[in-house]
Amino acid sequence: MLRWFYVVAHLLVEAGAARRDARIRFLKAQVEILRRKLGGNRVIPSPDDRARLLAIGQELGHNVADVIGIVTPQTYCRWLEELRTGQKPKRVGRPKIVRNLRELVIRLAKDNASWGYRRIIGELRKLRLRIGRSSVRRILKDEGLTPSPTRRGRAEETVWRKFIRLHVNTLVACDFFTKSVITPLGVRVAYCLAFIHVGTRKVFLSPPTYHPNERWVQQQGRNLLMWLEDQHLEARFLIHDWDSKFSTAFRQLFRGAGVRPLRIPKLAPDANSFIESWVGGLKRETLDYFLCFSLSHLDHINRSYVRFYNTWRPHQGLGNRTLPAAAAGPPEDLAINHAPQLGRVRCQRFLGGLLRHYYRDAA
Repeated sequence: MLRWFYVVAHLLVEAGAARRDARIRFLKAQVEILRRKLGGNRVIPSPDDRARLLAIGQELGHNVADVIGIVTPQTYCRWLEELRTGQKPKRVGRPKIVRNLRELVIRLAKDNASWGYRRIIGELRKLRLRIGRSSVRRILKDEGLTPSPTRRGRAEETVWRKFIRLHVNTLVACDFFTKSVITPLGVRVAYCLAFIHVGTRKVFLSPPTYHPNERWVQQQGRNLLMWLEDQHLEARFLIHDWDSKFSTAFRQLFRGAGVRPLRIPKLAPDANSFIESWVGGLKRETLDYFLCFSLSHLDHINRSYVRFYNTWRPHQGLGNRTLPAAAAGPPEDLAINHAPQLGRVRCQRFLGGLLRHYYRDAA
C-alpha cells in the first residue's frame, strides 16, 4: 500500500515538473522573440533589474546558464563577481545629451543647410563641446532634418598617395580657377591662382585678372614664396597640372628657391585633390551664390573666404579643428553630458551670412 502511495506522489511531481518546464520554455520563447524584434540593439538592464535577477538567481544557486536569455551567462557571472567584491556597476548605454547642446546642434543644422554631420561636429569642437557623429545623426533624425550625404571610405594607398603622405608637410599644390564677371562691355572671364600648403592647409590666393600672362603668373609665384617665408612654412615640392600658363620661367622660379615643381599625370585631377577640393569648396560655399560685377568685387569675395578658411573654418583633415587650433595642439573637450554655461553662443556672419563662425561669450 505504501509503495502505491509513493508511485502516485512521484507521478504528481513529474506532472508538475513537466508543466513547469513548459512554462519556462514559453517564457524563453517570448524573450527570444523580443530580442529578435530589437534587431541589433542590446538589452541593457538597469542596476535595479540586475539586482532583481541576481536575487532570483540566488534561489537557484546561480545555476542559470540554461534559463537566462536577456544577457549571456558570461555577463551574469561578471555581475556575480562584482556583487561578491562589492564593486559598483559601471554606467551603461550612451551618455545623456544635455538640452542646451541638443538645441545647439539643431540650430547649426537649421542655420546651415549644406552642413553635414562632420561639419557640425567641427563647429562644436571650436566651442569645446565633444559629441559623436552618431549622436548628431540621431538628434537631426529626431528633428526630421535631412542627413548628411553618404561618404565613401578610404581608398587604397597608391604610390602617389604614399608620396603625398610622406611629404605632406613640405608640399604646396596650386591650380587656376575662373569666374565670370559682368562688365559694361559684356561678360568677361576672370582668372585666379590658388595655392595650398598641404601640411597645414593654409591657403594663399592671388588677386583676379583678365590676362593671366606669363609675367603675371611669375609675380604670383614670387608672392607665394614671400608668403611662405612670412608664415614660416617649409616647401620642397610644388604640385600643378599641365596648364600652359605654368610656363618654364614659372618652374625655374621655384627651382631657384629650392622648390621642385611636379606635374600631375594628364587627365588626372584626383592627383591634385587638395587644391581641387579647396576650389570646389570656395565655389559651393560662396562664388556660386554671387554675380560679380568687377575684379574688385570678386577679389573681396575671395579674400573674405580665404580669411574665414584660414582662421575660423574647421577642417576634417585636421581633426575638425581650425588652423590656429590645430597649430596650438589638441584642445580640452567638454563631455556631451557636461556642458556648463560658459556664455551665450553667438554667430559672426561673413558675406551676408553665407559664412558663419560660432563662438561663446567670455565666462
